[in-house]
Amino acid sequence: MSEWISVEDRYPEKGQKVWYFFESENLPVRILARGEFFGFEGCYEGYVDAKGNDASMGCKLPDCGYREGCTGIDYFGSERGVLGGDVTHWMPDTGQEEKPERPEVKAPDILAPPVQ
Repeated sequence: MSEWISVEDRYPEKGQKVWYFFESENLPVRILARGEFFGFEGCYEGYVDAKGNDASMGCKLPDCGYREGCTGIDYFGSERGVLGGDVTHWMPDTGQEEKPERPEVKAPDILAPPVQ
């Protein structure tokens, strides 16, 4: 089976079938799902909600980290839903029947003493 690839190293090709992984640092949420990489989209620029309200995020804020040289937010998804900007690891879906083990993710050491 393939090894997990960090999104910090590289992304899959748009439309590629993958397994993807997300684990929240603040909530007891962990997602390991089979789906595909949808590519990059803008920071919700021009997004209008179901009631017709402007629900744009990011690009309208002057201090948005995505504003300068924005390539957009990465989107992974499946029939269960879509994650935008949250996936940390992925691997190619080779059609394997078995769900892969989750990747080894080094959690930040929040109990470490401050650096002097």
